[in-house]
Amino acid sequence: MNYRSSLIYAWSAYISIILITFSIDYYIRVSGKDFYYSGLSEYFWIAAIVLAVSTSGYFILYSMKYINKRVYKFIHLVTNIVLGFIFFAVFSYLYVVGFGVDSV
Repeated sequence: MNYRSSLIYAWSAYISIILITFSIDYYIRVSGKDFYYSGLSEYFWIAAIVLAVSTSGYFILYSMKYINKRVYKFIHLVTNIVLGFIFFAVFSYLYVVGFGVDSV
């Protein structure tokens, strides 16, 4: 495995786990009696986020072994953390507001 494939594994694991969690929540809401009060519990949301972050974090840290300087390793790590947070924040907002789960 090289630098590029580690990053591809990290981001595809992170994105797929988050989107699968959104899909399961939406399916439970649509098939349930009350759209606004059904859905995944907070424990499953937190478990999905922890699973996504730990899986992708492993591959991000693994990809850092191909970077020689510590400054570049730090920049690489911070950049991926910020991009991951932005991805989760934007898609969570779009999911919640777009499907009418809640209003802002």
